[in-house]
Amino acid sequence: MDIRQQIKKFDEENKPFYMVDHGDGEYSLCLPLSSLKGEYSDFGQEAFNQYAVRAGEPVTDGRFYTHGDGYEWEHVFEKTFEGEENLKKISFDCEAGGFFCYSNDFEILAEYGRRFREICMKEQEFTELVCSALSEDRQPVEEEISTEGMTPFFSAVAELAKDKGFKLKGVKDGALTLTLKGEFAVMVDETGAINYHPHNEVFDIMHEVSELRKSIPLEDTAQGMQMNM
Repeated sequence: MDIRQQIKKFDEENKPFYMVDHGDGEYSLCLPLSSLKGEYSDFGQEAFNQYAVRAGEPVTDGRFYTHGDGYEWEHVFEKTFEGEENLKKISFDCEAGGFFCYSNDFEILAEYGRRFREICMKEQEFTELVCSALSEDRQPVEEEISTEGMTPFFSAVAELAKDKGFKLKGVKDGALTLTLKGEFAVMVDETGAINYHPHNEVFDIMHEVSELRKSIPLEDTAQGMQMNM
């Protein structure tokens, strides 16, 4: 099987990734994020969205996803194969709209492409990989935030959380965000609804937060709430 046939076979078996023979002894592995269509239109994106949620960030800015550009895919790829000697034989030329890497060794590039795509298809495993890779560059959010100006419910939740070892990231878009060991842990809105990362410490306070919501009259969130971020 010649190179052209091998590339065709790779492309058929590893969509939406594909390989290119540049004709000068160099090959590239490509994932054109901005032009993916059909069943692959948001390939792998949910893992990056989950990272945004855990980091206490919006999933989109109203139009585009907050995370998941080609540069972040590069970081995840490198994290996947860190410590492997053959990774040194691969170079990157990513951009916001796409993930692209190159090598003069077709077999190595194809092997990494197959292995990486296999991981991408395992949603939970890929999500944990993305969160681990992207968290490495983040500085822990440990600055203490004042509860002054918060609604009574948020103030009560904040005090409860601080007693349990959580840190306050602040209130934004009608939700109080808490961190644990520098990472996103809990987001609580005024109704008491909770978005969370499954830490044991989070499960320990969920019932208490629910009880606080029942015992404290629901405030008019248009008044009395201060944006603390």
